[in-house]
Amino acid sequence: MAQGGTNIPDRRLDSWKEIAAFFGRDERTVRRWEKDSALPVHRVPRGAKGRVFAFESELALWLSTPQALQSTTLESEPQISPPQISPEQISQDQISPVQHEGKLWHFGATGMRLGTLAVCVALAVGIWLYRKNYRFAAYASAPNTSRLRTPARAEDLRPTTAGPEDAFGPDSVAVLPFTNVRGDANTDYLSDGITDSLIGNLAHLPQLKVRSRDSVFRYKGKDIDVQTAGSNLNVSVLVSGRVMVQRDTIEISAELTDVRNNTELWGHRYAGKRADLISLQQQMAGDIAGKLRSTLSFADRQQVTNQGTQDVEAYSLYLKGRYAWNNRTYNELEKSISYFNQAIAKDPAYALAYSGLADAYTVLPNYGGNQNEDFPKANTAARKALELDPALSHPHAVLGSNEMQYDWDFAAGEAEFKKSFELDPNDATAHQWYADEIGQIGGREPEAFAEIDRAHQLDPLSPVITRVLGGVRGSARQFDQEIAICGKLANENPTFAIAHDCLARAYWGKRMYPQVIAEWKTMGRLSGYQVDADFAAAADRGFRSAGWKGALTKSIEFRQAQRKTGYFSAFDIAAFYADLGDKEQAFRWLDIAYQEHDWPLITLNTQFALDPLRSDPRFAELQRKVGLPQ
Repeated sequence: MAQGGTNIPDRRLDSWKEIAAFFGRDERTVRRWEKDSALPVHRVPRGAKGRVFAFESELALWLSTPQALQSTTLESEPQISPPQISPEQISQDQISPVQHEGKLWHFGATGMRLGTLAVCVALAVGIWLYRKNYRFAAYASAPNTSRLRTPARAEDLRPTTAGPEDAFGPDSVAVLPFTNVRGDANTDYLSDGITDSLIGNLAHLPQLKVRSRDSVFRYKGKDIDVQTAGSNLNVSVLVSGRVMVQRDTIEISAELTDVRNNTELWGHRYAGKRADLISLQQQMAGDIAGKLRSTLSFADRQQVTNQGTQDVEAYSLYLKGRYAWNNRTYNELEKSISYFNQAIAKDPAYALAYSGLADAYTVLPNYGGNQNEDFPKANTAARKALELDPALSHPHAVLGSNEMQYDWDFAAGEAEFKKSFELDPNDATAHQWYADEIGQIGGREPEAFAEIDRAHQLDPLSPVITRVLGGVRGSARQFDQEIAICGKLANENPTFAIAHDCLARAYWGKRMYPQVIAEWKTMGRLSGYQVDADFAAAADRGFRSAGWKGALTKSIEFRQAQRKTGYFSAFDIAAFYADLGDKEQAFRWLDIAYQEHDWPLITLNTQFALDPLRSDPRFAELQRKVGLPQ
């Protein structure tokens, strides 16, 4: 249904709550109006019992009927204040101004009712038209940013094809990497960052599975059919878009496609100065959320549109930090830490920047960082993020992982993970980390399998989660499964380095030494970290001259030399010695690992290379000191 000669579709209200909100009354009142006064409410065909919907235009017209007059003017219930609408927000061709005559009106009872009726009709029609042309719900989601919310043009609003049975919207969505139209590497962080932010925004929508960055970024820079990508990602709806930056202006285009029938549901172009980046991002997130979920609470809408800061420079630095963090090399992680710190300097209350800093420090030890410096810094940043925004879930997962790995406080770490799950049960990364921790500790294999399977169900195409899916099986010594999972992962993701680290461990567990050397070499070639390549070359030389013992000997020499100029795990050197058959040197290096609080000590129970040490009383004592079950 259209109004005023436009093509703007009528808005459907999909619950008693929405219908009541339209009138500013409670649900009992509007239910009574339907029963006693023929309020035009429809039942959902084949829907659950009690499911209803109504159209705003019909409700507005109902107000002019005698039944409405009787019901609305005699109602003693206090009314909820409707949204305030300024004269500028309603165009003159939509609502004609009332012409005031030079007369004094004297109202009796009937006049009072007619006056009330006129006000109700004008207010209802005004609210309806305002919502049609100005998308009130999305506008209201950004308090104190009214100047940033520009009215949408009618031609940019395209009706969805959802029927009454689809009232709650799609159950899954993926955001494809936004295209950097001009291809300028210096602004690549913007297109990637906008994609990342939108993924995070939409994750707050209720009952919606949002594919992670790991799943969707395989399509970056690829010319792929939208329906094919949506089918591969196993989602109902796909978001795609483009970003174009020219000097100090930015233009963002976004589309929403129903993968099931290849129908474009919506599309819009947002343009402004680069200084308007946050407001454009808020507007886009709010608009897309409104299309995916027609009914959102004010709190949910605030979360969806929240970018964490109003400082554009801080936001831009945060995007650069995330861009570097996602590249996952030592140098890029160091760069990300610098960007996050700069963002915090611009806005000391920027909780997401602290959360990014925590993420960077918590993974840095895996890429050549110093755990004794990095883990405490990660914890400090995570706690600061939660102090600034207690609603964040991910910093709890960071704390949980660090408390289990570094502090060996397994109960406290588990409690932090539980808090993370309470705040966001669909955080696939949190489930992945938890599965990895309890899998490496050992003794709770069914729970570890259930957690990593949950993470994989939430994000089935994430390479990192799939790698841990194999790794958890390897911790349980299911090496054949680990090889099957990580081998398939490596074939499908030829540049994904840590798939080969997974394979190397599984082949080592099966004593397939030539394959171990081959996987180490591939890992070194792909990781972008020269030390990995040099280590693999040293192990290969030893293997060629003296077999597996030669490979272990050269590996030990290389890692000990590495420790003279930087950090490397003493635990891993102990594992080499244990597999070599040198128990005394193995315990010596395990003692060094304990003194250094080396995080891999949590794998004492599951590291197969340590099997020759398990009957020694010193091993049980070390288990006790770390706090592991024996």
